[in-house]
Amino acid sequence: MIHDEITDVLLRARIPASTKGFIYIHDALEIMDKDSYYFSGKVCALYTKIAKQHGASFSQVERAIRYAFKGALTHGDPKSVEHYLDPVNTQNSNELKVLFLRWKQEMQQTKEISCDNLSACREQIYNEILAEMKALASGIQQAVSNAASPPKAI
Repeated sequence: MIHDEITDVLLRARIPASTKGFIYIHDALEIMDKDSYYFSGKVCALYTKIAKQHGASFSQVERAIRYAFKGALTHGDPKSVEHYLDPVNTQNSNELKVLFLRWKQEMQQTKEISCDNLSACREQIYNEILAEMKALASGIQQAVSNAASPPKAI
């Protein structure tokens, strides 16, 4: 689900999907969402992590991201681009932070709209928790049945 949300945001920001930078920016947003360490200015560590995932070098990742942002800023629809990116401070670290914050802001607004009355919100939260509990219970049952089965003789 988060994978699709990030892809949608990148496409709305007019990041060219045909570039490696698109994939790297996608991965960067996903990593930043999972670990706030990278959001607090640790862009070098972020590039290194992405480079390891893709078998690329640090400089290849930085250049591809810069190229993708430049493509959006020069060829994209100005209104869409300005909504997601900063056309003035175009450093990769700044653009990644702005894009991440705008994406999170949109997600928050969407949640607020979809949860306009309190009872609907409670029901939604209850159903989400119930689904998670069922998944956990299923995993525990599977682990117990695997542990309870006798070892196979060789």
